[in-house]
Amino acid sequence: MTLRDYCICILSTMILAGCAMGGASLLNEVKLGMSEADVIEAIGAPSTKSASGDTAYLHYNLYSGGIFPDAYFVRLTEGRVDAFGRKGDFNLGY
Repeated sequence: MTLRDYCICILSTMILAGCAMGGASLLNEVKLGMSEADVIEAIGAPSTKSASGDTAYLHYNLYSGGIFPDAYFVRLTEGRVDAFGRKGDFNLGY
């Protein structure tokens, strides 16, 4: 194996490990009843945020094993987490 092949192999391994160490598994840190600040502290800032009335959605694009990210959300009602998961879960219409 040449030095170039070795470097490519190491770099590829680092990139794949970086995608696996985080991503969708971060959602395991979210618990019902958490505040928005707690969620952001636990898993980071959302990609985007939307709200209507007393309901807010934190949108995350997280990797779950593939090369493209999947859409995940955290729903907060009256400032507390009441649902979270992959976009389309729970028939929430979102």
